Amino acid sequence: METVFPGGVRSQHSASLEGFPEGVRSQHSASLEESKKKLNQQLKTKYLRLTKQVRPIPFIKDTRSIDKVFTEVGMNYKPVGEDEPWQRMNSHHEIPMGTIGQSRINIIEGDAGYGKSMLSLRLVHDWCTRDQVDQCSQLSNIDILIHLNLRQLGGVASIYEAIVKCLLPLDSSIKESDVKQLLQNEDIRTLLLFDAYDEYPDKDKEDNFVSHILQEKLLQHVKVLLTTRSSCIPEGCDGLTGRIKLTGFDGRAREDYVRKVVTKGDEEATQKILTQFNTNATLADICQAPLLFVIYAHSAHKAEINIDFRSVTEFFRCMVKCFHHHIRNKAQTKPTAEEQAQFQKFEDNHDTLDRLAYEALCAENQQLTWDRDICARKLGKEFYKRHTDIGILVEEEVINSNILSQPDPYKTEVRLFHKLACEWYAAHYFVKRLRSSPSSLPENLVDLMDPSELQHVYRFACGLDTIAARQVLDLLKQKRDCNSLAVLCALEQTDEAGDVLDTVRDLVSRDVIIGEEDSRLLQRTTIELVQRACQDEIPVSRLQLKMCFKRFDVTSSCIVLRSDFRLANLKTLQVLHIQAKYTDGEITRDELLGLLQTCEGLTELRIDSRSFLLPLSIPPETIPPSLKRRNINILYVRWRGLVYRLSFEHGQWEIHDQPADYPLVVNIHQGHSQLEQEWCLHQELMMAAEAGVTISTLRLIGSFNTVADNSQSIILTSGLTIPVLLTLQKLMIEDSNINQEMFIRILSYVKECPQMTTLRFEVSQLPDVVDPEQIPSQLKQRGLEVLYDRENGLVYRLSFDHGQWEIHDQRAYSSLDVVIDQSDSQLEQEWCLQELKMAAEADVRIRGLALSGSFNTVADNGQSIILTSGRTIPVLQTLQVLEIQDTNINQEMFIRLLSYVKECPQMTRLHFWKSQMPDVVDPEQIPSQLKQRGLKVLYDRGNGLVYRLSFDHGQWEIHDQHADQSFYVEIDQGQSQLEQEWCLQELKMAAEAGVTICALLLGVSFNTVADNGQSIILTSGLTIPGLPTLQELYIEETNINQEMFIKILSYVKECPQMTWLHFVDSQLPGVVDPEQIPSQLKQQGLEVLYGRHTRLVYRLSFELGLGLGGLDYSTAKICTVTSPG
Repeated sequence: METVFPGGVRSQHSASLEGFPEGVRSQHSASLEESKKKLNQQLKTKYLRLTKQVRPIPFIKDTRSIDKVFTEVGMNYKPVGEDEPWQRMNSHHEIPMGTIGQSRINIIEGDAGYGKSMLSLRLVHDWCTRDQVDQCSQLSNIDILIHLNLRQLGGVASIYEAIVKCLLPLDSSIKESDVKQLLQNEDIRTLLLFDAYDEYPDKDKEDNFVSHILQEKLLQHVKVLLTTRSSCIPEGCDGLTGRIKLTGFDGRAREDYVRKVVTKGDEEATQKILTQFNTNATLADICQAPLLFVIYAHSAHKAEINIDFRSVTEFFRCMVKCFHHHIRNKAQTKPTAEEQAQFQKFEDNHDTLDRLAYEALCAENQQLTWDRDICARKLGKEFYKRHTDIGILVEEEVINSNILSQPDPYKTEVRLFHKLACEWYAAHYFVKRLRSSPSSLPENLVDLMDPSELQHVYRFACGLDTIAARQVLDLLKQKRDCNSLAVLCALEQTDEAGDVLDTVRDLVSRDVIIGEEDSRLLQRTTIELVQRACQDEIPVSRLQLKMCFKRFDVTSSCIVLRSDFRLANLKTLQVLHIQAKYTDGEITRDELLGLLQTCEGLTELRIDSRSFLLPLSIPPETIPPSLKRRNINILYVRWRGLVYRLSFEHGQWEIHDQPADYPLVVNIHQGHSQLEQEWCLHQELMMAAEAGVTISTLRLIGSFNTVADNSQSIILTSGLTIPVLLTLQKLMIEDSNINQEMFIRILSYVKECPQMTTLRFEVSQLPDVVDPEQIPSQLKQRGLEVLYDRENGLVYRLSFDHGQWEIHDQRAYSSLDVVIDQSDSQLEQEWCLQELKMAAEADVRIRGLALSGSFNTVADNGQSIILTSGRTIPVLQTLQVLEIQDTNINQEMFIRLLSYVKECPQMTRLHFWKSQMPDVVDPEQIPSQLKQRGLKVLYDRGNGLVYRLSFDHGQWEIHDQHADQSFYVEIDQGQSQLEQEWCLQELKMAAEAGVTICALLLGVSFNTVADNGQSIILTSGLTIPGLPTLQELYIEETNINQEMFIKILSYVKECPQMTWLHFVDSQLPGVVDPEQIPSQLKQQGLEVLYGRHTRLVYRLSFELGLGLGGLDYSTAKICTVTSPG
């Protein structure tokens, strides 16, 4: 693949056919395109059927389309990188699809019932309908989408086999080899959407195709979206993938779903359901999981439900009962007493199903489906039929791995409607074993039935039986990191058993953690646990607030979390550890003292944060004597730096400890608050230097201003000063303009810092030469390195001997890229030229040189490029790509440029972007060496298509279409004749190549339509023929009478893909004779719109010939208006 250069081509054709004749390459491309088209047709047929068979809950038999039931769920996105914070997403359209700057692999994670599979179906639907609706989703850039439910792929060894067997019809002519060829082609943008990785039968096997793809052993270029439970992230993906975490339904999402799907706009019924969540906070927290909310909302709409739920167990028990009662109530005749007893028996006695579910979850490789006939035989045919009628059991076709080679390798299996239901029934059998023979349970039970993955089995078990609950809590003690689950399990016990306090005492004797990513139910439950302990005078050993602390409310004396939950009366809390989020914040003196006084038993307060600030000092006289007597250990940990302790004696911070693994790094950013800069200066730098603590690095990011005249301090843009730091090793100055005089003064300051070994400048403006006589001799003896990183691939080092910059290092992951802009200063352009010359002389690869508006001409001998500033660029032996932007190039200049390119032996691409180019080049004048070298000459006009010059006949041909941009053409009356000819050439090439022309805009350039209706004639006299691939035509500021209007409609008839004819600020007839409107346009689904200076847009009625309705741009709603005429 070729290098992507700023403004350049984002995707190049595969190099595999580079040496073949043009005809062979064309035939291959056409064959590949035909295969892709056929595959997509078959995939869409499969997908659209799949997305129209959605059943929100088990007992709803009629299926619905995913777009009719899908409601946006809360989502947070975490880009690749350990230190990257989670970012809120507003819509599933924002889900990244592995485009430039994004991770190739993204994982969608969420707990059971949080809507992972529904989201994947919505993405599939959006891809299938991307041509029909206006979307902002990145799916519009995906050529092929492969959606596989991994639950159904046990034993399938190849992804190509899975696609053919699972997604294509039995009589498909597409073979595995065809699919393989398409997926391996890097020019085809493919997305693999793997759903339900946590239920993938082969996930624990080393040799499976999913692992190979995730580990980049297979299809390294293909983009991947994978859904799974948060507890089942594929190994080795933690730091290499983007993560999307589903956070469930909030109040707005609940309301949207009820209105759209359940009550269908019935306001009274809507409010009846929603009010129940306002009166029961536990119910609202339980229904943060979309699956549970959907079940409840539909059930509550059908019947009255007692909403006094205090646990998930009570909730789920009620919902299962609703399933049974619904199917009973739907019976056409009143059931007899015998039938009623049979119904109740099936509802109450499900021992066999319990055991099946338990054994499925405990299996080494969880097998959550069963053979239909075997399952029916074990459960009994009547029980089986009843539960499939209800929808608790669901039948589905899956691949039979034993007969993969046969034409119809499918079998029917049955599963519980959701894994959560499987955990519900398994919990009943689990309780039975715990009560009857706990000694028979395997010693490694918590490994076989991992609590992190199957938390609801343990929670349901605790809610079903008090005796079993004690044993469950004992089991959880054997497993690390189960404290949060133990809290949830304890709160499932809704009775007031005598040993509840013992359970509370046991749980708070360990670390209690409240995390930002915890569900609202878990946060509320943990808070209740802590406050119950404090209320009953039980010591709470340690409470950790992990990225969820918001502030301390002095008025109400309580801690406020980011979820707006509150913690008060923490009188028995012993240690409080706050890990603050990576956003600026501050705890004032009053808040800090109030927090300490509220927590009466507190012995240690520890606050970890990179930017959450504490007071610089606290006057000792403001500290209450009672606090001083308690001798509380108050620790403040700055990110990757020192640990400070507040001394109550004099109200100052002291260095308490320095983590061995983290050297002290201090960043002072121009955007930091005054308090933040004072912390960096007074508490970190000066305190560390005075204590003899090594300061590894000081970075001044846009905050450097100058050096004092005596060179004893650096003065920041804020006015604060940094004195000489005796223990500083490395000083980095970023985003600053440094002249010769200032540079020497910085060196004088460095001379006073005896331990400094490196002075580094990044993204700054420096002098290109330094007078060596002015460099302090002590620095030469010390071995100081002065480095300059211009962020374009090379790092330079200053030679103290002659004051020149030399190449010090070339980044292993980068080549040299240089951009020379017309607006660059004289010094910046000189630096760029110096870089180019040094790189060429040192045989360093120059990946790209971009001349943005700075190109002027080429010297007569073709040996150099002359810039608009008068400077010259000589022939560069290692230059690979030359890009020229925003420049007018005539025929003669173009040939001279090719002569220059001929002298650059490594150049493979000459790229023009948004420039004025000749529409035809004389092939006889093109140097023959360039043809042999395989040079690509590309032209990107910035409107969606990229053209390539054919050396054989001097014509431009379509080379590529940008993945992220639709192709459009604008022809304006003020354009030159050459520019209009270029536009017409583009339109014809696109139409002939079958490229969709998204829009054609005629800005005051429309004149008339030819009498035969076959072409538009412009004011310049040029003509636009019928365009088979044109979708939208805009005509601006033109007077159109009745006759001309009909002729325009006749032209539109010749454009079969056109769906939108839009007149903007033009003069149109008020009424159009409907008899003269071509009937084909009505069948074509064409919309004829008329936009005036007002915000309203009028739409032509083909039946009446009037402008009857339109779009209100201010509200984006269809509105009815009167005809403008």
